[in-house]
Amino acid sequence: MQLSFVLSFVSIFLILFNFVYAEEYIKKLEVNGLKSISEKEFLYLMGVKENQIFTAEEITKGIKRVFLKNVFDDIVVEYKEGVMKISVKEKPFIDKIEIKGNEHFSESFFKKLLTFKKGDRLKEIEIKKNQLNIEEELKKRGFINCRIRIEKNFNENYVNITIYVNEGEPLRIKNIKWEGNFDEYIKNLFSLNVGDPFDKVLLEDFIKNMKKYFAKQGLVGSEITYSFKDGELTLIIKEGKKLDLEFNGVDSLSENDLKNIAMAHFQDKVNDNIIKDTINSLITFYRANGFIDVKIIPLMEEEENKWKITYFVKEGDRRTIEKIEIQTEVSQEEIKNILANKEGYPFNPEELENDRQRIEDYFKTKGYYFAQVLPPQIEEKDNKVKILFKVQKGKQIKIKNIDIEVNDNLLKSEIQKLVKTYEDYPFNEAIFLEIKRKIREVYLKNGYSDATIEGKYEIKDSNAYINLKIEPGNKKYFGKSIILGNEKTKTKFIYQRLLPKENKPYDPYTLEEERQTLYKTGLFSRIDIKPQPQDGTVDLIYNFEETPAGAFEFGFGYGEYEKAKGFAELSYINLFGMNKQIFSRIELSSLEKRSYITYVDPWMWKDLTFKSSLLFERSDIKNIDTKDIIYKLKRYSASAGFEKKFFESFKAEILYEATYSKTWDVMPEVVISDQDIGELFISGIKASLIYDSRDNPFDPTKGWLAGVTSKLSNEFLGSEINFMKSSFYVNKYTELTKGLVLATSLRGGWAWLYGKTENLPISERFFLGGRDTVRGYAQNTLGPKQNNQPTGGNAFLMGNLEFRTYLGKNFFIVNFLDFGNIWKRVGDVDVSNLKYTTGVGLRYKTPVGPLRIDYGYKLNRQAGESHGEIHFSIGHAF
Repeated sequence: MQLSFVLSFVSIFLILFNFVYAEEYIKKLEVNGLKSISEKEFLYLMGVKENQIFTAEEITKGIKRVFLKNVFDDIVVEYKEGVMKISVKEKPFIDKIEIKGNEHFSESFFKKLLTFKKGDRLKEIEIKKNQLNIEEELKKRGFINCRIRIEKNFNENYVNITIYVNEGEPLRIKNIKWEGNFDEYIKNLFSLNVGDPFDKVLLEDFIKNMKKYFAKQGLVGSEITYSFKDGELTLIIKEGKKLDLEFNGVDSLSENDLKNIAMAHFQDKVNDNIIKDTINSLITFYRANGFIDVKIIPLMEEEENKWKITYFVKEGDRRTIEKIEIQTEVSQEEIKNILANKEGYPFNPEELENDRQRIEDYFKTKGYYFAQVLPPQIEEKDNKVKILFKVQKGKQIKIKNIDIEVNDNLLKSEIQKLVKTYEDYPFNEAIFLEIKRKIREVYLKNGYSDATIEGKYEIKDSNAYINLKIEPGNKKYFGKSIILGNEKTKTKFIYQRLLPKENKPYDPYTLEEERQTLYKTGLFSRIDIKPQPQDGTVDLIYNFEETPAGAFEFGFGYGEYEKAKGFAELSYINLFGMNKQIFSRIELSSLEKRSYITYVDPWMWKDLTFKSSLLFERSDIKNIDTKDIIYKLKRYSASAGFEKKFFESFKAEILYEATYSKTWDVMPEVVISDQDIGELFISGIKASLIYDSRDNPFDPTKGWLAGVTSKLSNEFLGSEINFMKSSFYVNKYTELTKGLVLATSLRGGWAWLYGKTENLPISERFFLGGRDTVRGYAQNTLGPKQNNQPTGGNAFLMGNLEFRTYLGKNFFIVNFLDFGNIWKRVGDVDVSNLKYTTGVGLRYKTPVGPLRIDYGYKLNRQAGESHGEIHFSIGHAF
């Protein structure tokens, strides 16, 4: 049943019961036939609930809202003696689509033409549209006598659709005739043959491909047309001519640039007017590069199969700008920055008038309303140009008074506070418009979306007097929110992300805040919000396009420590349609096997995120210099906790973490405690605070990344050892000039032991050296050693400095200085023992971070140590 009929039925029904304009009271509500949306959402959109007064007008509005969901065929409302019964009939789901009678075209051909698919709801209007679309497509392909019939077979809330195809006898090609000048090779590219249906789609594709083919051959002026009469297909092909462009006398600019500029004008033909246009473009290009006396003369030669155009260029001398002077007491450097012509660069006369206007506009923005900049004076000597701009700025105009006129003084006091800040402010047209815009914002945020502001100003002496007349219009309030387009995401979840705004003043700025919140979920690729004004309220229609929620990634690589390595990751970010997320990853290398699974609920309570994870790890820790296995480790870990983001760039996290580990085959040289060998259970609380203002997490050019992490392990939490372990990092990124970034980092950590614990187990100690720390040393080899084997320590300090220089074509070169060391105990820390390394690296930029190779050289090498180390990795060192 169509919406108009349903609404008429409801209105007649309500009239019969004599309450079209009367208010009635709902004692009890009954909803029948509802399956696809919750009763809560349905009644919310209807605008009715028990123990509430309603009118027929409100019921009509509610039905209109509900029909926007595209779920219902029919809605019937009955009311008697305080009981409202609402009966709904939902659109059935399409369960099956069958194609019958097709002979020439496959079933998939027809299904691609359909605008509906299995699982969609049946829309009657779409059935007729699809029938016409299929017939139109078949006629394009030569089946002009085709007939399409669509039948529906209903079964409760499902429907089977059968499409009966009668293709009919097509128009067939009886003869193919070729005319014109063309390469015989072209005939081999034509897919239609004698006896085939006259298929216009294939024919148009052929013509399109031929135009591309001719363009690749460098042919200009090619034409392809056809006619079809009495079964004869005539193809008329006019192959264009090659176009050769030559330049004589070009010494200073790139011939390729000149050719590209000229070729852009030659598309379908060559004639004198087009050649004149190319000359104008070439002269403009030359003048922009300082050649203001350039002369270009064309010579066109037409041969049987080609045009040859030779441009004879007399470049003249190149002018460069020696000095730009602006006669004013204002800082000239600030003004020069906005000019197109700049000192030390080629003189471009085409920009002189624009530069004059830029200076004039600059002074007007400073309040010099009557400022004038005279035409520039040009002085030229030995191809050096001096430009003089004389400024007649006049008096500075300041805002003296802003008079506000508004009906009933509505929001006048708030507006007066706003405009008060503009008194004595330099006046210009842009400020005048800004004042009007900000006043309108005040009214918009208070529900007056139709507010209009008319204004005028008068300038007397050095003062501007502004008069503004405001017509607020009627105040509007937020109405209902209608959610459409979400298939995987629960409507309930979306409503929970929307701000509570019903019956509050309608503020369109609120919608942008909601849009950003919803985009941050990562579930939507597009969100359209369309206001639907009612009588005094504004309903909102939210239309969503969802992004794929699942992803699978894998990769392979090579590291100097692990050798061959790879990973596979599977993720899904919309579990249960509520944006709950799960991530699983497996990493393999010659030394390590690691797998973990993480569950994240970003909205466990308001914007508090819950995180939990399980980890399994099996590692062989190797001394990369001696190739000896230092120890083997197996670890199982579980964690759960909360994360909170605040102040845009801050994130805090607190987790409970439990780890069972087993170490074996431990080299005697690195054993310093009983916990270094065998099984160990560690349980503790881990807290961290992170600040991140980087512009790009994979390849930052500016901003900060800083954080501090602490872990408390205690017997009361079930741990076998007691310690407090903390670490910090501070990274700063600064773009010194375009293509040159200075990156600096300082990192440190320490562990405090208490109770009966005397030494940290080897799995918890700090290690340094390798691709991401001090790059002159091999992985984990810096710091204390026993019999030449690294033992790690309870404290470390390190820093890095990098100059990242862009070379072009996604390549970077990096010069770096690293320093750092490990100490057994916190009390042993001595900065005079820091180890320094320097080196150079090459980077290749990829979407997930740079591929890199680094060579680090030891600056204070000890006897027996290597001079340096080579490292391979993905991503920056910090």
